[in-house]
Amino acid sequence: MLLHQLHGWFSEKILPSAAFSGKSLLRKPARRCRMASVGKMQSLMLAMLADLGLPQTMSAGGDHTCAVGTDGHLVCFGRNHDGQCNVPDNLGPVMAVSAAASHTCAVKVDGQLVCFGNNHDFQCDVPPNLGPVVAVAVGNHHSCAVQADGQLVCFGLNKFGQCDVPKALGQVRSVSAGGHHTCAVTADGRLVCFGMEFHGQCKVPQNVEPVLAVSAGSSHTCALRANGHLVCFGHNKYGQCDVPDGLGPVRSFSAGTGYTCAVSTDGRLFCFGRDDQGQCDVPEGAGQIASVSAAVEHSCAVRLDGKLACFGSNNFDQCNVPDNVDMVLAT
Repeated sequence: MLLHQLHGWFSEKILPSAAFSGKSLLRKPARRCRMASVGKMQSLMLAMLADLGLPQTMSAGGDHTCAVGTDGHLVCFGRNHDGQCNVPDNLGPVMAVSAAASHTCAVKVDGQLVCFGNNHDFQCDVPPNLGPVVAVAVGNHHSCAVQADGQLVCFGLNKFGQCDVPKALGQVRSVSAGGHHTCAVTADGRLVCFGMEFHGQCKVPQNVEPVLAVSAGSSHTCALRANGHLVCFGHNKYGQCDVPDGLGPVRSFSAGTGYTCAVSTDGRLFCFGRDDQGQCDVPEGAGQIASVSAAVEHSCAVRLDGKLACFGSNNFDQCNVPDNVDMVLAT
């Protein structure tokens, strides 16, 4: 699930800022994922790591959570029925992670994309010619990655066209994979969504552009406008698109399953929409928040001091942060 923030490094050195998120909903019988090796870009990725920090260092999936520590190593905890928490022993430091219903993808510091967990719809079969990537976003049963040149590639379930990247899309600076749809922000600030459109989650409102970042939920979409304000559209049964009047400009946001979370520029965390499992009940004394990730029934936030806090459903210990996740690299 996603957090979204802007990083000047891309606009200056590789491509406009890349932000991403993954959504998680339905589950299917699993095939375990295979690791795919791509070309190396070690020095370039390490330079990027030093300049901007990890783009997405924490992601709340369906019933699991993944976080990157300050040493760059990935830890996943919670439900593990499809191996979505089985971090490969030889993975090494990573620069980004995205968790979905039952699979997880991570970008190593050399740009290699590695996915593990449920592979029923080939959402973990990384294309062999993908090359180094700088961002990843995983959805219900599909995965998307931004290549080093800013081109978007998606693979996995394509029943609703969520992997059919428009040919004229061009470079992207933000991408998010939702339940069965994908949204991307182009280099010139256009918001393009494709895939399932049953609830209007791909119908971009007029006058919303230019857009800086996007987060696709299960059946709704949220976007960050150039003025820093959040706009959401699509399914609104639970009020997940009703942005609070007092929110103001935001620095991180994430669209989940029937709800949305956002962090104001002064570090306050707001969650609104479906709250049947306490996923919108922000803990008292949470402190100033750096980033947030909304999942299905639980939410996670990284404080400015690097501490990770999760709340909501904890049926599979997805909110029980392990002792070895002492500090998460805040973005």
